[in-house]
Amino acid sequence: MKKILSFALLIVAGGMLGYFGAKFLMPERDAEAARLLPDGSGIYILLLLPVMYLLVVGIHELGHVVAGKTQNFDFFGLTVGPFSWKPKDGGGIKFAWNKSLNLAGGVAMMLPNGDERLRQRFTWFAAGGPLASLLLLGVCFLIGNPLPEGTFVRFLLFALGAFSGAIFVATILPFRAGGFASDGLRILTFARNGPTAAADLAGLQAMTHLRAGRPHEDLPAEEFAAVSADASIPAQQRVTMDYYRYLHALGVNDVLKAGELLASVLDRLDEYPAGTHGGFYLEQAIFEAQYRKDLEAAEVAFARYEDSPFTEALSLPLTRATIANLRGDRAAVLAELPTIEAALPKSMDQSRVPVIRQWLTEWKA
Repeated sequence: MKKILSFALLIVAGGMLGYFGAKFLMPERDAEAARLLPDGSGIYILLLLPVMYLLVVGIHELGHVVAGKTQNFDFFGLTVGPFSWKPKDGGGIKFAWNKSLNLAGGVAMMLPNGDERLRQRFTWFAAGGPLASLLLLGVCFLIGNPLPEGTFVRFLLFALGAFSGAIFVATILPFRAGGFASDGLRILTFARNGPTAAADLAGLQAMTHLRAGRPHEDLPAEEFAAVSADASIPAQQRVTMDYYRYLHALGVNDVLKAGELLASVLDRLDEYPAGTHGGFYLEQAIFEAQYRKDLEAAEVAFARYEDSPFTEALSLPLTRATIANLRGDRAAVLAELPTIEAALPKSMDQSRVPVIRQWLTEWKA
């Protein structure tokens, strides 16, 4: 309920910013005319607030997507309010409902191809959203300004533009909230090129390593350990480094160390947005089932999972299959295999694909 109230207040506050921003941006004669709008028009403004919110946030997130495409990033998801879009396994994009209010503020999920010029490319990706918001503000003003004074459409365009301007200001300011870094903070971090930027770059390089399908054992675990131990670096980046160290430990068959690192990551999940926690619980369930052969622990971890737009298509069927295999339920395992095989080419961690294919071979046999 607390999240629902926060989301509702965000919409109302944004609408008020748009309204008063429009009043401020209009010349004095326009502000006077706005007060002379037809009776009852105020209710339409209130009813349109959610639509305006979705529009300005959607344009902002699409700005990230477009900027990412120009920088050779691959698209993995877009969430705007209750709406979410993800790539299909066979190509194209599919729609899904977003059930996580933590992500309702808008998220564009993209990952880079290749590790060249990562700092510059990610800076452009981060700047894409604020630039799109600024562009929408300019378009609304240019279209609305020639319209007759005092008309509802003119006022609505000015309000929409002011709302988009408010989103621009809110995202360009450098801050961290709810596990997310603002666009402005990410841009500033890379501009400064200090330890935090180095940690972000290490994370991006790890992503490109995994997407390229290079072995987990080749991940630079010592570099990740150094970042993890640096107290000057934000906690979220340090937790991320420990997750990559966990993957490295799996790659070198050190299950004991992998378990310790995964437990450390799970203990600090609050550093991440709540909407991303489900993927870690699925990873825990797979680890307990496939590596530790602990059915009870795997089922407990799986029970903690909550649906999220961030969940990969591969994760759920793979988790169900590993648990079913440990139970000895061959029929349930075989039922998951076609979905797993279809999702493997789109997995963000291509380094794990050969291992999973080996599991599939064993399960089929």
